[in-house]
Amino acid sequence: MELSIHQAAKQLGEVFPYAWQGKLEDETYGGRTVRFLGDATLTGTVTGDKEGFTVTGEGKVTLASVCARCNEPFEEPFSFSFEDRFVRASLRQEEDESYPYEGEVIDLTQAFMDELFLRLPMVSLCKPDCKGLCPVCGIDLNRFRCNCAEKNRNSAFDALKALSFEDKEV
Repeated sequence: MELSIHQAAKQLGEVFPYAWQGKLEDETYGGRTVRFLGDATLTGTVTGDKEGFTVTGEGKVTLASVCARCNEPFEEPFSFSFEDRFVRASLRQEEDESYPYEGEVIDLTQAFMDELFLRLPMVSLCKPDCKGLCPVCGIDLNRFRCNCAEKNRNSAFDALKALSFEDKEV
């Protein structure tokens, strides 16, 4: 994901649009392998100043996900916006919250992945109202109905039903 900054370096303060589209390799993050389906797209602007460049944009990808409730694979469209700072490697301070660059090209790959992983949901659901799997027999409750839940209605909160607060001040 290389971005030419040749024009932006010549005309500081001017806003230049960019667009990138291409394939991404699978990445592992936090014990989770992130698989990309189809092309990823990245569009936005780059603006130069005396110290470096500010890159803003929106990334769009389709992830090959597995539902956290029913364990079914599904395609998950995912988009995010970002703003990152790039400073020439020779001028960059260690504590700077920026990405280094050299020459007239900025590699957006690391920034794109960092932003993606920061915004990636902890769990993915095939649909918001996914019923998941029966905790007793393991059947997919989105597709089938079972009688396990009706037979075993034990809850960790059942003991609270026996408590009475009528005669006591709270």
